[in-house]
Amino acid sequence: MGDHSHRRFVLYNAPLPTTRGAVQSNSRDLHDDMPPALSNRPSDDARPLGALHALRHPGQLLPAAVALLLVMACGGEEHEHAANQGPASDGAPVVMVADSPAETAGVALLPHTPVADGAVGIGVAHDPSKMGMKFVSQGVSLAIEHLNSRGSAYRFAARTSSPGVTSAVQSATELRNDNGVLGVVGHSESGSSLNAIPVYEDVEHDGEHAVVAVSPTATSPRLSGHSRWFFRVCPNDLAASAAVARFALDSLEARRAAVIYRNDSYGRDWTAAFAETFTQGGGEVVQRDPYLAGMTEWDAYAGYMNLREADVFLFPGSVEDAEQAIHAMRRTGREIPFIGGDAASALAASPDEYAGARYTAFFDASVASSPAAIEFIQAFRQAYGEDPDQRAALAYDATILIGEAVIAVGTNRQRIRDWIEKVGTDIPALDGVAGPLAFDRQHDPLERSVLVTRVGAS
Repeated sequence: MGDHSHRRFVLYNAPLPTTRGAVQSNSRDLHDDMPPALSNRPSDDARPLGALHALRHPGQLLPAAVALLLVMACGGEEHEHAANQGPASDGAPVVMVADSPAETAGVALLPHTPVADGAVGIGVAHDPSKMGMKFVSQGVSLAIEHLNSRGSAYRFAARTSSPGVTSAVQSATELRNDNGVLGVVGHSESGSSLNAIPVYEDVEHDGEHAVVAVSPTATSPRLSGHSRWFFRVCPNDLAASAAVARFALDSLEARRAAVIYRNDSYGRDWTAAFAETFTQGGGEVVQRDPYLAGMTEWDAYAGYMNLREADVFLFPGSVEDAEQAIHAMRRTGREIPFIGGDAASALAASPDEYAGARYTAFFDASVASSPAAIEFIQAFRQAYGEDPDQRAALAYDATILIGEAVIAVGTNRQRIRDWIEKVGTDIPALDGVAGPLAFDRQHDPLERSVLVTRVGAS
């Protein structure tokens, strides 16, 4: 059948996996000054590729073996980004294929000073130096502008942590301790969110100064129900990877999947959920190997993928590693469809080099059709001269959610948290730009669907 761009897939009778039984592992913030966390045991999926590599490069067996041992021993990095689109009419997730714009320059700078008297502060917990964070800043800035145009009794202002602060805990502490901050957008990464949640809960003072945090893009299933003060507006990795499996089966007609995943909780959980759905649909996972950033023999992995005659390549890992994996696959002379996780969205910045590569997303401006999304896209284009990406859309939704809570119940932090928790139950769902805003009991969003976006397609 081949690839069907813009084809819409509804996953009928395919319940998404829950967090029950998900792999647990230690977590760390990539930007904290601390050594990498070591997992308690090697990955169950670790395969000794050193022998394969020795056949192809006999003189490099020892480095390959050392790399393999590190892959098996280390928990690796924590990341996450994500995004969204509208739900199917029956509530089932939707998988669509869309083209993606290239990233361009331009940063919306957010103030880092304490919120002025009389203003309602919305904190932004992110590291602006990281790739793609400009879209988070832009989404927040546009949402603040729209909240202030409402004519409410409140004047909203955004603030981020002081320059040079990259630790999630330090950033969260600074924002929580600013009495003018009534809610926080962030963190963007799951590891950072897990580290910062005790700060937002104000555990050390029995919750006296607790403040709600709404992450735009933290996707780890371990965050589901983790804290009464934490919410997110993106689906978790289990939902995304299961949807990708249906796309690979139905749209690509793939039956032999190769999965190379980052050896941390993100990569393992994503891979487990994908494998379950893919095999239930009649597919076979013919390669399932972990990797460690900076210590991986990509040519060996690609060579084994070629030997196994895989017809689709799944990659839940970082964009930097995705680039190396794609080039290694191409060097084998046999290129198969590549689908990365949401972190691989930055491949869209190089459409000529990575044309045809795919990644998961939860918002795509080229196919968005709701009135809220269209209005947001038009305003974003006017403000920044380009289309918003998924990070901008989700940061916008998270900011608007906090602002709506303040307008509804005032400036008490506890009441703001309580109001957000009721959205979708006692309070009607909000019209978010990336789909309806409503929450289940675990503070995960309801009725948000998954896109598979293709780089550089016409």
